[in-house]
Amino acid sequence: MTVTALAAWLAAGPGTDCPGGQVVATPIVAVPEDRSSEDHVARALAGLPGATDLRARQVRPGYAGRVDRAFARFETRVAAPMRAWAEQELTQVPGDTVFYPFAGADFPSAHRLYPQAGRYVLVAMQRGGPPPDLDGLDRATLAATLVSYERLLGGFLGRGFFITAEMNAETKGDAAVVTGITGALMVFAAREGFEVVAVEPLRVGADGGVELHPGDRRRASTWDSVRLRLRRDGQPVVLEYLRVGLSNFTLTPVSPALALMTTLAQGRVILKAASHLPQTREFSVLTDLLLRRAPTIVQDETGVAYDALTGDFAVELHGSFRRVNELFTPTDQAALIAAYARAGAARPLPFHVGYRKGAEACMLVATRTGAVKSDAR
Repeated sequence: MTVTALAAWLAAGPGTDCPGGQVVATPIVAVPEDRSSEDHVARALAGLPGATDLRARQVRPGYAGRVDRAFARFETRVAAPMRAWAEQELTQVPGDTVFYPFAGADFPSAHRLYPQAGRYVLVAMQRGGPPPDLDGLDRATLAATLVSYERLLGGFLGRGFFITAEMNAETKGDAAVVTGITGALMVFAAREGFEVVAVEPLRVGADGGVELHPGDRRRASTWDSVRLRLRRDGQPVVLEYLRVGLSNFTLTPVSPALALMTTLAQGRVILKAASHLPQTREFSVLTDLLLRRAPTIVQDETGVAYDALTGDFAVELHGSFRRVNELFTPTDQAALIAAYARAGAARPLPFHVGYRKGAEACMLVATRTGAVKSDAR
């Protein structure tokens, strides 16, 4: 989608379906009162000034300062180096679509790797949930909500990825005060410098497209998937989070989900902290789609198997890789370990966001060398 098309879409307003050096923290600036209620909530949860931040400061003293410091550390260690690396190593096309399977709420990585994209599509199995309504919470619930967001955001900002069990503990179940990950997406959008114009519920349509969910917006099930309409420097950007299973069990030949993934696989693909799932038989349908259609795949060692990538992609190695995290099978990505050993000094990687394996971290930049392959299997 081009920037011009995005601008026309945003001008149509909410409810319109989507067509196919020195490191500093996010500046603290005054926020006009005419911004959306979602934007004020996003800024309050992000530790930034907004219409609702005064009450948050009263019930959770120090929240904004602690969150701000955590983001400042993340900016210094990960986000700023990642963007500088991406600007040098990745093809940047204004208005591109970025497809990030197994993403959870990790919008910062998608935006820092591809800051000029017009549409970001994150896919995972957590529920999106309605946008938080901080004004509607009593003091005790608001305080508990801020505690939960502080833990949820802090875990990601300290590691550079989400741990599924931690995310689920904060966002689902009877003990959770946070409903889904939409609030975290809003926080990250605010911290990336965006205004949150609107938040809308989505679903995958029968034809494999993404459409507004027609259900009752008071029901949690209506908000499994969400769209955030964003704006920055006058330019509209779309962030979509889709709750879709990515295993072969879901991506069957007649499923709308497969049709959707077939389209999204044509975008710039990111795979990070994906638990080596794309290397398993149970996720072979998605992996085959990416191998046949993606123009580029940027990933750590947990993405597509290295020996599968080398067939149709030129693969550049960055950082170092000698072993997988101890939670996974030691022979995972054996071909990649051998490739790094042969390469000797691979290109440097100035940030670390993957699973911990000592001091080392790696990123692969795979660029298609031939034509996109047919979908015939």
